[in-house]
Order: sequence, then C-alpha cells, then structure tokens
Amino acid sequence: MASQIDFAIAVGLFFTFIALLLVYTINYISSYTGIASTSELRTVAYNIYKVLFGSKGIPTDWQYRGYVPVKVGLVTDLYRMPVRISEANSTSRDNVTINISASMDSGCRNMSWNSSVRVYDTKNTQLAFQMYNQSFCPGAGRYLNSTDMVVNLTLAALQTKYIFIYFSPDQSIDDASYGLAYPSTAISLDNITAQVMPEEKLTMISPEKMDALYNLSYDDVLRTVGRDYKFRIEIGDV
Repeated sequence: MASQIDFAIAVGLFFTFIALLLVYTINYISSYTGIASTSELRTVAYNIYKVLFGSKGIPTDWQYRGYVPVKVGLVTDLYRMPVRISEANSTSRDNVTINISASMDSGCRNMSWNSSVRVYDTKNTQLAFQMYNQSFCPGAGRYLNSTDMVVNLTLAALQTKYIFIYFSPDQSIDDASYGLAYPSTAISLDNITAQVMPEEKLTMISPEKMDALYNLSYDDVLRTVGRDYKFRIEIGDV
C-alpha cells in the first residue's frame, strides 16, 4: 500500500515538473519571439531612417525632376562659414554695425542660394544682417558668388568674438527680412577686424525636398524605400 502511495506521489511530482517545464518553455518562446520581433522592427526603422535622412536620394536633385525617384532622400548640403571679429582699440562697442566681405562660392558650384543665408552667434542666436554688393554665379539664378554684408554686434574692449554665416543650395527658404542699413560712418578696420574663414560642410533636412515628398503618393514612397513595412513620418520643430 505504501509503495502505491509513493508511486502516486512520484507520478504527481513528475507531472507537476513537466507542467512547470512546459509553462517555462512557452513563456521563454513567447519572450524570445517578442524580442526577435522588436529587434526586427528596430532594424527596419533604422534602415528606413538611413534611406530618408542619410542621403540626398537618387537622383540627388529628384525634387526638380517631376517623376518618382529611384530613391527618396530628404537631406541637402549646409555650409557654415566662421567669422572671427576682434576689437583692437581697448574700447567697448555697443550694438555697432560691422561690415563683412565673404566669398560664398568662388568656384560657382551652386552652394549658396541667395535667400538661404543666415547669421548666428556661438549661442545659436540669429543675428540681424543685410547683404549688399552681391555677385551671382552666371546662368545659375540666385546662387551667390560673393557678397558684402553688415551685422550688428556688441563687443567688449579687446574682445574676440565668433559668428557663423550659414547658407545652402536649398531654394525654398524665404528671404531674411531685417532692413539693416549700412552705417553712414564706417568703422575703421584698424580698430575692428573681421576675418572670414573657409566654410565647413554640414547636412540638413531640405525644405524643398520635404515639399516634393508631399507630391508623391504613399505607395510611391514605400516602393522607393524598398520595405514591406508601412510607416509614418512625423517631423516637428525642435
């Protein structure tokens, strides 16, 4: 009798162990499937991001072509030209207007569309400026070759300050409207110097490519990305 009870207990423990093992296995498989699915989605999302925001597209000027591109890319070139401004007369200058002469695109490679020019300080604050004496690349619309500009700045005595002139080939950026005039009495460059340095090449999202994206159907964009997963793009100001 005792042996039958022991056998029943052993069988019960055996089936309990098997049940627990099955539950653990099922949970592990479910967890692994979820991890694998999440990993796959992350990979797909990253690849879509690289296609849209990691290239200019094929062709690179697809936004002007009027047909569905081979690949949609939403970035374009952005250039930043540092300007070193120094006060050399031991005199504080409060909101003075300084003249700067800049060669934006000496080789006329269509780098600087006229309305794209902006000026920022090292704190990313946009500065008032006005361009004049502009020269344009031949036969290239409003692509700048060189320009003079005036900028308002405040300088402490013997201070050196950096500002940055930004520009790009993107044609959909509106003109800056400041109405800053060239001063009737120019500041002597013996007292304040403005040294323009070579441009640095950066990348930005192209407003005109974003506009062109709206003219494509969702299925067209999906085909150019080359993915079976549907997706949605949300872009906002930061």
